[in-house]
Amino acid sequence: MMQSVLDEAGYDASVLVDDPRFFNTAALLVTKLFLAGVDSRSGLAAKLEYQLGKAGKHRQPCTSSLSRYAIQGLPLELQPQRREQQKSSA
Repeated sequence: MMQSVLDEAGYDASVLVDDPRFFNTAALLVTKLFLAGVDSRSGLAAKLEYQLGKAGKHRQPCTSSLSRYAIQGLPLELQPQRREQQKSSA
């Protein structure tokens, strides 16, 4: 049942070959949901799509460092006030 939920959401062998991280994350999520008591295919599929979305060629890993900046703040050279201070002092 869990395998069919993964297959229908697009997390099949092609995803496993292309990027195993997506498949492993999806499989782990479905397994945890099942162990937590979600035992219907529709419930598993809905939660999988809500958490991770559908798999496919359009799905790419996030390579942006913006999430890092959300936690750490912008580096000094990217901060607008810092650039304005440097221009006025020059």
